[in-house]
Amino acid sequence: MTLTGESAIDAAQAFLGTVNTREAAATFWLVAFAAFVVFHRSTRPSAVGVLKALAKPVLLAPLAIAALYAGAEIWALQRFGLWSATNLKTTILWLATFAFVTMFEVANAKERPASLGKITRDVVSVTAVLVFITGLHTFPLIVELIAFPLVTLIALTGEFAKHKPEHAPAARLLSCMTTAIGFLYLGFSLLKTVEQWQKAATWNTASEFVIPILLSLGFLPFLYGWRTYVAYNSMFTTIGIFGIESRLVPYARWLAITRIRGDVVLLDRWRKALQTSRPSNKAELKHSLEALRALTAREKSPPAVQPKDGWSPYFAMQFMADLGVETGHYHHSFDGEWFASSPMREFGNGAIWRNNIAYYIDGSEQAANTLKIKLNVNDPSAAREAEDMFVLHSLHLLEQAVSLDAVERLKGLLASLDDFEANIPFGKVTLKREAFDGGIPGGYSRIFRVRRGADAAD
Repeated sequence: MTLTGESAIDAAQAFLGTVNTREAAATFWLVAFAAFVVFHRSTRPSAVGVLKALAKPVLLAPLAIAALYAGAEIWALQRFGLWSATNLKTTILWLATFAFVTMFEVANAKERPASLGKITRDVVSVTAVLVFITGLHTFPLIVELIAFPLVTLIALTGEFAKHKPEHAPAARLLSCMTTAIGFLYLGFSLLKTVEQWQKAATWNTASEFVIPILLSLGFLPFLYGWRTYVAYNSMFTTIGIFGIESRLVPYARWLAITRIRGDVVLLDRWRKALQTSRPSNKAELKHSLEALRALTAREKSPPAVQPKDGWSPYFAMQFMADLGVETGHYHHSFDGEWFASSPMREFGNGAIWRNNIAYYIDGSEQAANTLKIKLNVNDPSAAREAEDMFVLHSLHLLEQAVSLDAVERLKGLLASLDDFEANIPFGKVTLKREAFDGGIPGGYSRIFRVRRGADAAD
């Protein structure tokens, strides 16, 4: 046997020696599950389809580039004496569970900068320390083999239950069980660490904790570049189909690269603006970008709006934030009208149609003059819960947009849910019920509207 062969065997033995019983149990069950899927006749076609989808260059190429980048990180750490073959297992786990996973999270996140910031905080969070301590010591293999499928089943069932309001009690119970199991693992590992402090307090243990953090921090520039690439690829793919004429696409690309650069939020907003405005020549295309840049500058320092004219749209966007209602950007729609809206928040037990509520802001470029809470009762059997939610949101909007005195004066009318109209300083508020014409039997909408400005008298 050559020296090279002996070294390879030694490295393999060193690698296997770092695998703890929890990782061995997880590997056993994952291999067993994969074997079942591949060899079972009913699931084999699906497994083949998944493998074919994963083998496409559009997926493999970014992962290969990420692996090469990670390899460069490892080489740099090794040059400084911070990485050795004993860290191979931790590095492979980091690559599979952090590097590749976060690439897809960043690519699919609706708010890409926010997702990158969250990843950075998670890398250096207390949670990372607790997860590391939990993995220092594991139960005997037989215990881990039994516990792994049970814990996985509890955790996955709890996640599915969270998406069904009617299963909320079960979701809370399963969440408590998952938390208790986590504390059990943590307590056991912490106790063993204290008992065997001399074995735990080594450079190897410290490196196992530090190296994933260093690799993660070093991977952030790659994630930034990957995020920018995904944003530009989405922009360049869609604007020629849904936004502008093909002859203007090269100029739009040049404007994006030279004027927007790495601001992917501005890039995404411009893409959506082009779908609405559809500029027909280069001058209009350039003007649309300059107007959007001026708008983003105004958002950072909103101009004052007199109460008689309405509200600052950028302040109005925050009126419902305390209730977890977030709107999109305030932007131009058509014929000089501007608006922003929140996603519809669904609730109730409807199997097909569920009740939902949303917040809308309408106005001009300078001021918002109409604020609206709209409830759609698609499931009349759960109308009581929906209307309670509607009253809560309407009272909160009235307090934020007008005053607490207005709430005290109008809360009785709102609670009764009867249609009404009342005056407020410089405007009026209205509550209206609209039955659905056709469609869902017994379905209806309730609209609470607060208006100011010249149009409030209409």
